[in-house]
Formats: sequence, structure tokens, C-alpha cells
Amino acid sequence: MTYETLLKEFLSKKSNRIYASSILIKLTGQHQHGFIAETRKSGVIAFIDRMDDIINELVEDSTEKKKRYTASILPTAVSPEMAPNFWFKNEKKPTREETYRLLYLLLTSLYRGNYLFNLDNVAPAIREDFREWLIEKKVLVLREERGGGINLKEVLSDLSLPVFPLSEFGFSLLMLSYFVSWLKYKAQHYSKMLQLLKEKGFSTFLSEISVDETATLVLFNIHRQKKEMHLIPRVKDFIVKWYTDFINNNKPIELLLFLSSLYITHENYRELSERTLDKFIYYLMRGYVNGELLTEAINLKIKYDLKEVAGKPFPIREARNFMRKIS
Repeated sequence: MTYETLLKEFLSKKSNRIYASSILIKLTGQHQHGFIAETRKSGVIAFIDRMDDIINELVEDSTEKKKRYTASILPTAVSPEMAPNFWFKNEKKPTREETYRLLYLLLTSLYRGNYLFNLDNVAPAIREDFREWLIEKKVLVLREERGGGINLKEVLSDLSLPVFPLSEFGFSLLMLSYFVSWLKYKAQHYSKMLQLLKEKGFSTFLSEISVDETATLVLFNIHRQKKEMHLIPRVKDFIVKWYTDFINNNKPIELLLFLSSLYITHENYRELSERTLDKFIYYLMRGYVNGELLTEAINLKIKYDLKEVAGKPFPIREARNFMRKIS
């Protein structure tokens, strides 16, 4: 099945269409003239009704007119006019399938503000089932309801977290963790999945449901001034390493408890704490423990505890289990 067909099937459902419209509105923010600009000015309802036409316009613009990726398709793209030194002669133009693939990954993402989270090379049926579960739990909020996006208060509560750095990679780790918690829920409530998990083990269980070695985390930041795209391959290895104990036991996710206890919400420390942990999580999801960043985060917490907490520091939770997994 082509990505064009997959995207059209996804958008045929009203809830998906409403949710994806928020992402597409942000992606097309640079359009000041023409059909897309006029549709944006017509209001949200008109924009949602004409999303198919807008997507077709974006694809034609990239594949036939400009013959290059635009920022509406690939958020990190820079035009030749703005950065001529970044472009080379005879560059291969994007195909329709490649263009639709990027749009599919963008518009089927789970988002919070400008941060988008998705899983590539995972069966669409699995991701759609996960999305429906999020809607049922009122974790995925449609645009018509309170601004749309992911209800992070509900996510934090379900994962037994008092606080967590809600930065780019912090958000991505939360959503990956919530995906794993959904897999655990499915296994507990469906006998065939539970049998598969018990008989084959967690690693084989993941492969059987299409979360195999090719599964890739795709993260976007579509902020107007700072656009980024990150691909984190072999996400299955990360899941098996850090979530097997959670799957096999009735306890919270140890990695999240560890990171949560390092996060400082005090206004004088929050920005530095969030920035440090965000970088640490970035490396961690790529399979590398950055000792310098970890030391910096721990030292910052010690400094805060000694100076601000007056002898009642909050302990670093699950530190022993974290160290056991990286040794």
C-alpha cells in the first residue's frame, strides 16, 4: 500500500482529520499568497474541509513545480533563495511516494505544541489502535476540544510521575513509554497477546506485533524559528532494555522515576535542569549514556537540595536499577 493511500485512509476518519489539521496549519504557516494562504484565512472549518486539496497542492509544489522539498513537507528544508550555499546542482527531486511518506509521518504524529512524535516502520493498524485508545482515555484531545494535542497531565498521572521535563526529547520519551504501557494493557486484556508474551518473551512479542529491528522513532520540532527532525533507529532495542521489568512486573517504569527525581521545577533551576536532562535523554534514546550530562544533572540536584530544601531533599529514585542496566 502506498503512503498516499495510507494518508488518505487515515484522513478519512473525522477525528484524525481534525487532529491532523492543527499540524498542517502550523506546517503551512509560511504560505502568504495563493490557494493555501486563502484557505488558511477562511477559518479552521474551511481548512479541515479542504485538507485534501491543500495536501495535493503541497505535493505538486514539491514534485512538479519547485522539484525540491519545501518546509511544509520537510520542516528542516531551507529554500535556495535563503541559503544558496546549501544547494547543489542536479539534486534528485523528491518523488510523490517520498513526499507522501513525509506528510504521512508528520500528520499521523502525536503532538504537544510544536513537538511531534511518531513511529516509523510499525504497522499502521498498531498505531491506529494506540491512537483510538488515547482518544478513549481522553489523552488525545481533538482540536475542537481545549486546543487539541496530548493531555500530558493524564499521561503523567497514568505513569505515576509527579513531574517530568516536558521538553522535546522528554516529551518523546513520555510518549514512547505510554506506547509501551498500552502494549502492556493489551497483553493483560487479550489472551492471545498474553500467551505470546509469556511463551516467546518480550523481544519476540515486539517483533510479532511489528515493532521489530526496523522500527524507528521519528521526532519533529516544527517551531517557526527552530525546525528539527530526528530519526532514532532500532527503538526496539531501547524498549527491551528499559521496559522489560515494567512489562513483567506490577510496578512503574524505573527509568522515568529516575529521570523524574532528577528534574528540578524550582524557577531558579528549572531551565538548566530541563535543558540538561533533555540532552541526556537524547543520547540515552540513541543507546549512549552521556556521563558528563548525568553528572551535571546530579550535581545540580545536590546543589538545589543543599541550598533550597533545608535538609529535606527528595531522593534520587531507582538509581541502583539505572546503574545496573548501564553497567
